[in-house]
Amino acid sequence: MIGGLFTYRDCPKDIVRWHKLCMDRYNPNMFSEKRLKSRLPVEGLGETLYFYKTVASTNDRAQELAQEGAAHGTLVVADGQTAGRGRFQRSWFTPPRSALALSLILRIEDLTQVALARLNMLGALAVVESLGALGLEAQIKWPNDVIISGGKVAGVLTQGSWIGEDLEYAILGIGVNVRPKSVPDRREVDYPAACVEGGLEGKVSRAGLLVDVVRRIGRWFNKLDSEQIHLVFEDVLAFRDQPVKISGQEMQLTGVLRGLTPDCRLRIALAAGEVIILGGEEIQIRPVDMNRDWATLN
Repeated sequence: MIGGLFTYRDCPKDIVRWHKLCMDRYNPNMFSEKRLKSRLPVEGLGETLYFYKTVASTNDRAQELAQEGAAHGTLVVADGQTAGRGRFQRSWFTPPRSALALSLILRIEDLTQVALARLNMLGALAVVESLGALGLEAQIKWPNDVIISGGKVAGVLTQGSWIGEDLEYAILGIGVNVRPKSVPDRREVDYPAACVEGGLEGKVSRAGLLVDVVRRIGRWFNKLDSEQIHLVFEDVLAFRDQPVKISGQEMQLTGVLRGLTPDCRLRIALAAGEVIILGGEEIQIRPVDMNRDWATLN
């Protein structure tokens, strides 16, 4: 005791470890390199961890490390990003102490075209499953976003480096809005945004969520060619069997989303009954019954 206060030196070491574990578990605000390292690696990922208080972009930093020879499974994490980005080079809002920003370096031998096409949705699926474990019903908004209650809560950005026709490495970047502070102003986004804690109405451990997302990526990573993952993708696909608007370069059409092809392209049923296949980075999808102000955004 010091001045009537309890100190760890008064307790046996096993009691100290137990107390610290409990404090760590029930302190959702604790997010540090030490805490993450104590829980990694998982499923062969995260053996090497680079943790930053602030970084421009975890994907950019991971790409630098990959070019320097960083191993498969290297994980880059930042408490905040100043130049995060998503699809179409849109900025991704990541204020400190409020969200997840992580990027994994993946080195894949003999990658099939189907498995490559599924990488983007792999990251989104991992987030959907992690949120489901917390009690949130989440879905994948094709091709790389996660939504809860109609609001985007996470986005995925996959980048690759090629040597001829061979993929040298892929960077799987994931951003998740966890706390209310991470939700950008409605006027600054192309789709309504949401956060994990808003859906749960309670606190969430960012470290625990991050490790669980990485774990689920690892579990599915070697199953990218399987029929199983395709069925799971379709099961959590947002707007399935609903009227949707598809927009792209010089294209605008309405149809019913019937599902996905094995390589994660959209199957759209037109009014005349014809089913067409659409995909590509320039394509965007919105539900027809979305609020008019949002539905007109491209």
